[in-house]
Amino acid sequence: MLRVGILGCGTIAAKIADSLKGNKKVVIAGVASRERNKAKKFAAAHCPEAKVFTGYEKLAASDEIDLVYIATPNTYHYEHAIMCIKEYKNILVEKPFAMSKAEADSIFFEAKNRGVFVAEAMWTSYQPLHMKALEWIEKGRIGAVKYVSANLGYDIAAVPRLNSTVLGGGSYLDLGVYTTNFALSFMGNDIKVSRVFARTVSSGIDRDTSYCLESEDGSILGNFYVTMCADTDKDGVVVGEKGKIKFTNINNYRKIAIYSNDDKLIEEVEADKDFLHGYVYEFESCAKAISNGLIQAPEMPWFRTTRIAQINDTIRSMM
Repeated sequence: MLRVGILGCGTIAAKIADSLKGNKKVVIAGVASRERNKAKKFAAAHCPEAKVFTGYEKLAASDEIDLVYIATPNTYHYEHAIMCIKEYKNILVEKPFAMSKAEADSIFFEAKNRGVFVAEAMWTSYQPLHMKALEWIEKGRIGAVKYVSANLGYDIAAVPRLNSTVLGGGSYLDLGVYTTNFALSFMGNDIKVSRVFARTVSSGIDRDTSYCLESEDGSILGNFYVTMCADTDKDGVVVGEKGKIKFTNINNYRKIAIYSNDDKLIEEVEADKDFLHGYVYEFESCAKAISNGLIQAPEMPWFRTTRIAQINDTIRSMM
């Protein structure tokens, strides 16, 4: 049983704790906040058996915790990751993993030196339908990939943290990491940013961002769009020489389907009815990897996280 400690008691942490209730492989063993009352309230509502820690440092140092799930605001991920690694604690870091490639490189350097497991909580990469789509492509079901597109938008512009430069707000850092991970998954790692358009406010926060990616050899093109101002269809498509794969909701796959070039449905697979609790897959992956002595998650290896961080740097510099 993997004993998880939650560092940070926000909305996503609550979803994680609720998803893991009754799990036979992973248990929430601890919860930490700077404010004890906040941690106590969180534990009572979502994981009553968990130990409450006042202060992140105490949770990181506890021998009752096997892995720390870091769910603090974006700009604190690096600080808290390094703190846990120095305590030889395995970590799963919420996306975006870090605020820059330099921060990501530093985290992995420290983790490698200490033999500590580190993974990014890019939950879509761990989901069964993501794996199935990769399997279809590997088997040549749609031929060589030529074009990839995806959008992700929610009407969440009123959320305070998304409007804060101090907390690493903006539509791209909150949502664009999903579309970029989607791109890397199906276009490959040898891609570059060719164009960026962002609608920003005076603080520099981007409300909407559209961007184009292409493979280094120019054989694959990709168009992506994210917004925090409207609910979009959240769909994606991977087009190949012999057909295409359509994705319903790239942020939490509901269905994937293969179509021929003349739009004839060939095969489709729907998500499990419990798809809203799909966070369990990333934690079970961590449990398996750690038990096997690995320091990386096969579904989200370090080079993928580093590449996302590098593309993030480029896109933000071009806004």
